[in-house]
Amino acid sequence: MPSASFTSEAEGGIRKACTHVLAAPGATRRSVRRRLGQSVHWGGGHSMIIRPDSRDGGTRTCMSGALAAVSVLALGAGTPAAAQETSTASTADVQEIVVTARYREENLQTTPLAITALTMDAIEQRNFTSVDDLGLVVPNAFFRPPVSNYGPTQTIGLRGIIQTDFTYSFEPAVGIYIDDVYHGTLTGSSFDLMDLERVEVLRGPQGTLFGKNSLGGSIRLISRKPQGDGTASVEATYGQFDRLDVKAVGDFALIEDRLFARIVGVSKRRDGHGKYLDFTCDMIRRGTPHLAGIGDGLGPDGPDADLDPDPVPVGSPEDNAFSLPMAVDPRSGDCALGTLGGQNVQAARVMLRALASDRLELNFAADYTSQTNDPPVETLLTPRGGAIDNFYSNNVVYRRYGIQYTTDERFLTGDPYTNYANYGDIVNGKYMKQDQTLDAWGVSGIADYRLTDSVAAKLILAYRTYDAAWSNDSDMTPFALIQTDVLQEHEQIQAEIQLSGTLLNDRFEWTTGLFYYDAESRVYNTTGFEGFQAFGSLQNFVTDDAYTNENFSGFVHANFRLTDRIAISGGVRYTDEQKSNTFRHYNQIVVDEPLEFGDSRVDYKVGIDFQATDDMFFYAQVATGFRSPGSTPRIFTPGQLKPIPGEEVVNYELGGKLDLFDRRLRINTALFYMDYDPRLVQINGTQCNAYDDPDPGPLYQLAGGVCPPGTPMEGTIGFSWFFYTSVPATVKGAELELTAFPIDGLAFNYSLGYNEFEVDAEPGDQAYRHPSSLVQPEWNMSAGLQYAFRLADRGTLTPRVDWFYQSHRTNGPINLPQIKPDWIIPSYGIYNARLTYVPPRGDWSLALSGTNITDKFYWQQLGPATTATGAVSAARAGTPGRPREWAITFRKDF
Repeated sequence: MPSASFTSEAEGGIRKACTHVLAAPGATRRSVRRRLGQSVHWGGGHSMIIRPDSRDGGTRTCMSGALAAVSVLALGAGTPAAAQETSTASTADVQEIVVTARYREENLQTTPLAITALTMDAIEQRNFTSVDDLGLVVPNAFFRPPVSNYGPTQTIGLRGIIQTDFTYSFEPAVGIYIDDVYHGTLTGSSFDLMDLERVEVLRGPQGTLFGKNSLGGSIRLISRKPQGDGTASVEATYGQFDRLDVKAVGDFALIEDRLFARIVGVSKRRDGHGKYLDFTCDMIRRGTPHLAGIGDGLGPDGPDADLDPDPVPVGSPEDNAFSLPMAVDPRSGDCALGTLGGQNVQAARVMLRALASDRLELNFAADYTSQTNDPPVETLLTPRGGAIDNFYSNNVVYRRYGIQYTTDERFLTGDPYTNYANYGDIVNGKYMKQDQTLDAWGVSGIADYRLTDSVAAKLILAYRTYDAAWSNDSDMTPFALIQTDVLQEHEQIQAEIQLSGTLLNDRFEWTTGLFYYDAESRVYNTTGFEGFQAFGSLQNFVTDDAYTNENFSGFVHANFRLTDRIAISGGVRYTDEQKSNTFRHYNQIVVDEPLEFGDSRVDYKVGIDFQATDDMFFYAQVATGFRSPGSTPRIFTPGQLKPIPGEEVVNYELGGKLDLFDRRLRINTALFYMDYDPRLVQINGTQCNAYDDPDPGPLYQLAGGVCPPGTPMEGTIGFSWFFYTSVPATVKGAELELTAFPIDGLAFNYSLGYNEFEVDAEPGDQAYRHPSSLVQPEWNMSAGLQYAFRLADRGTLTPRVDWFYQSHRTNGPINLPQIKPDWIIPSYGIYNARLTYVPPRGDWSLALSGTNITDKFYWQQLGPATTATGAVSAARAGTPGRPREWAITFRKDF
């Protein structure tokens, strides 16, 4: 039986929490009811969710509802803590999750938006560690970790709308917010999921709620606020590839009941699961030293002075010395110059929370991240070839080392987790730093003030900046055929003010606000094209491009409850954005003046929702979203630097949210149809106007690039041109999220996304895209199953298995029917597992976890196997997914 002190302690903690809920800034009768879905903590590590009874319309007061639950809670005072999703399963019903996607706290099940909401417990149970992992469970999401071409820049897409490129000429397709602070670039967006309260992924355009660059949707990371409860935790993970993660959290009061602090520190280190190898060392190890020029009977050019190697005795000093240099001793075992796919991250965050009065709450946050990662794993699958490689092989490499690399497969390692890159130029003796580094920090201040009992104000001020440095050895050979060295800099400020309130006895809820964003970015890039340069077709790039972005917007959003079950909502946002691009290519293209451009627009949203029963909610809406305009990112003449229009989506959506069978089954669904117009498409072609003509003229798609009669460059090879044009498209699809508790202790979840992308262009049009061409998978699914075993008085043991699936993508020319299997990136499904033990006191836990436990091999990125003519693709490259990995995690709560 529980002690009287337990019940008394619980009542005291709940009474204090309820007082705080009722006195919180912006509290109204409706918002108080919403806040009752939040956790209440008190001494001894105990916690509970104060939840109004949905069956009586949610009108139960905080104290009566919460204190009525004390006796029920007290019966479990000697049982394992209900701290994680494993324990949630034992309650035999689905969690109420409070979201703030519409600027106010609402129950997820009565919010008329397609939202995937994950608590921190759900994230940990699935072995998720970064934003990259979220795409595994979000319907119609396509999140891909950074690949070699783009440095620390991940791919993020929702509902078929994607952005992959690191260049600041383009804007993200999905907005990312950390505690209401917008992160303005795709680079650096692979955030660690540390110490969060929850994650909200809003699917579909959010132009009125969140503004710029949310045409695919928005991702919101919401941190745990300081509570001043004197709690702390330490968590350590050790795993495969010498993985060692450590996280520490402390929460304490600086001034009792007034000023609280929360400090989080994280360190993550893991060796690479791939390697880049010294070619000569590996050839000796394999018993084929002649492929590196050792023992092949060739030596330096002799008296004939024809520049080609001359025969010498096999194995002679002249023969062996006339070979590719070696930097690693073959006796080392693996001939590795370095590793690929490794991680080394340190991060810290400090949060202060002040309850300055019963009307004013202040929150301050400062964070810092230092990341030094290996390049991503990538491998070469077919030999390099073509006119440029053949010329370089025959006229540079053969004459210096006596080998010809385009005649065989010597630069293919045969292992998808290795390559022969050396991040340098072995011919000229120049090398780059191969690490990918990112140093980022930011500060923010948020003030919430209750002006009256029905009106609240919110002020957000923030500054963020980062520096990123990375390199890419694209050719994956010992030579500097194509190598890139990049430095990125970005800084931004944000200011936002919101006013929200209610009228007409809370039937009318409204929010209005102003948003300001100002950013400056820079990319310094040196790209070496030694093969092209030797051929005389392309000089090395040295660029120093600068970008500015100033955005101002104002918005209004309202929700009016016509009856107790029917409500209408609407919103509008006006945006004005001004941008500039200062283009500097020092040894090639000179553009005297910065390109200045901008746009203004209005986004809107209208919707209606219907609470059919207390457990069935349906909605319909029309909403818009946009991606900001940009500029031509890669040009070959000054006239090609032009503004690129932004993109827009109009989304028509129907959704339903159901809690059935006494809350043992939750089903959330959405059907959508999106008009994607304007939609930008890159077309590769030729400019036939003169180099210095400010008007590049019409685009020509020419075999061989020879300009046709009647053009200024008639009969000569024109200039390459990456041309951007608008081609409308439609995206339609369906989404399903299901959570079930069939019996006590057993939990099951499932998600499904389907999208169909169609382009409004006819075959033969410049921007035609064949229906079989898929940038994002049409299908993605996930499923999870767990059971919490009660071990009498020994605690709880919870095994969990998750399955994640995505269908195939394609990589062939988008205007042609995709050839199977040559132009297919295959579908795949992977399994993760976790076994968690929590003792009766609930103050520590031990978990054994595995990812990709069947060791499924799959490609994250893969080039086409053949060309449009049927020839084998030269220099085909692929990035494999991570292999099977295991880890053990210990967590201690204080």
